[in-house]
Amino acid sequence: MQVTETQIAHFHRYGFFLIPNLFDQNQMRQIDRLQQDKEAAWEKTAWPEGMNVMACQFLMLGEPVLKLAEHPALIHCAEQLLDCDRVHIGACGCGDASKIVSADGRPRQQVQWHADGSPEVKQVSVRIALDRHDPTNAPLRVLPGSHVRSREEMREELTQLEIVTGQHKTRPDQLFARHPNEVEIMLNPHWVLIWTPSCWHATGVKTAAGPRRAMAWNYFPLGGRQRDTAAVRHIYGGEWTQWPEARQRLWGLID
Repeated sequence: MQVTETQIAHFHRYGFFLIPNLFDQNQMRQIDRLQQDKEAAWEKTAWPEGMNVMACQFLMLGEPVLKLAEHPALIHCAEQLLDCDRVHIGACGCGDASKIVSADGRPRQQVQWHADGSPEVKQVSVRIALDRHDPTNAPLRVLPGSHVRSREEMREELTQLEIVTGQHKTRPDQLFARHPNEVEIMLNPHWVLIWTPSCWHATGVKTAAGPRRAMAWNYFPLGGRQRDTAAVRHIYGGEWTQWPEARQRLWGLID
């Protein structure tokens, strides 16, 4: 896979682009089975306080998912987009996020507008759907170009759009209202989303039965975030110390 100059320009201007899935059907079926096999054990585990439980689910899948994130073409893509000669994986996750958000008692299975970073946070995320994210299955909604705008400006803009729906008596904290410039991404396992989560994003409402699973990992330049390094150490115990140095470095375990 060779990232084109046009794709690079699209990423910097809008914050995302899509490519065909680099992984064949056998690889994706293996990941699908692994996720289903491991989910019950993941749900029953009491994870350390503050640890990203979605990262733990990703890492529990073991060698097959590590190799996905270590694909040379994706690493090279991230280096091109971040304009650096070395990256590390500082965040990852797998599972059905709609289950997490619905746990707070909200009436709809829907993720509110937010950004996982600001214009200063340089990152490239790879997102793959394990199920089809169509209009009834809470598709990802992205606001193109919002990754270069300040958090304060974006939050106020989205807050005002929420207020004009007429559903609130006080200033709302959770923002769901549609933005006139948003893009709804109907992601399926045939495509891979390359994007920056510094873009403001939300989801549609999940009304379909069944799961809405996805997996993702984020590349950062040297000195970037290492949010899920603790999860890597926790899941792999002493095993990670036996990994090749290049793998330890890629997963942010050594400098």
